[in-house]
Amino acid sequence: MVLRKSICSILVAGLLVMCLLGAGCTSQPAEEGTPTATPTPETTATPTPAAAEEYVFNETNNNETVTLPAGSEIAISLDENPTTGYEWNVTSSTGLEYVNDTYIAPETELVGAGGAHVWQYLAAEPGAAEFTAVYKRSWEETTGNETTFSMAFTIE
Repeated sequence: MVLRKSICSILVAGLLVMCLLGAGCTSQPAEEGTPTATPTPETTATPTPAAAEEYVFNETNNNETVTLPAGSEIAISLDENPTTGYEWNVTSSTGLEYVNDTYIAPETELVGAGGAHVWQYLAAEPGAAEFTAVYKRSWEETTGNETTFSMAFTIE
């Protein structure tokens, strides 16, 4: 009997928590008739800078040369399976400014399944730039038979 009361109390408490959390998920409608500013002759408008373009590359772009405008965001995604010891050893040249890199785990529960590694760069300065990567185990010597990835960038 005590066990039944405990279970009922837990269920009721859980229901109350869900109701409280659900109550915070509502939104208010946007107000209509919001006034907009009218430019006056003494106000000089400054143009809004164009948003930087984002370019995404993967294994299919191996050995390509791409021309990009300066300020562009670059993402390079390569399949990787660190559970086997294999990882990409990456180098990039001047002109590419490193921003971030992230390993994205696979959406499966299979042990040992591979994911993807994504590197983010900014095309920082005009000129030629290069991104290269070698897929190998860090403790093994480089033999020349490893899988490689390379891209050249012309930044304008």
